[in-house]
Amino acid sequence: MSAMSQSGAVVWKGRPWITPVAIARTILVVVLGVVVVWLEGLVSAASFIVIGVPIWVWTILAFLVVWLVSLVPLFVLRAAHQYTLRGSSLEVKTGIASLQSFVLSPSGFSDLEINHSVIGRIANYGDVIVHTQSDRTAKMQKVRDPNRVAGLIRDYMGRPIVRVEGQAPADSK
Repeated sequence: MSAMSQSGAVVWKGRPWITPVAIARTILVVVLGVVVVWLEGLVSAASFIVIGVPIWVWTILAFLVVWLVSLVPLFVLRAAHQYTLRGSSLEVKTGIASLQSFVLSPSGFSDLEINHSVIGRIANYGDVIVHTQSDRTAKMQKVRDPNRVAGLIRDYMGRPIVRVEGQAPADSK
């Protein structure tokens, strides 16, 4: 395998991991729906009929719509972000209709940050933020196992670039 194919080889590839957030939102909507339907039954409002349908059915339909609407941004986030770590660069692509690509070489790598929410620590996901020497940032959202991914980024992006005078860079072969 040549130096170019090794340095261009994909080390890690990922998209935002939305499963834990989707499960948490589902649980929240179900619990709230059950509580509201129970309260409607408690105050005898569940038996009211609106357009030929009991009010508790309307309540369930409303919570179903709220649940579906709350999941749409998660699916858009997953579709709009792609992260690729190669042996010689980190690429963060964002967008659906128009695509923006941020490519970071090891020479521009400055610092790395990991942000975990409480649920993120439990479900092992978080945001990995890469800072560059030119004060730009690349935010990789909802990364599964962010500590492992950050370690990979540090391993590959933290390597010093050494060139011997009179030789062409390895990537130009």
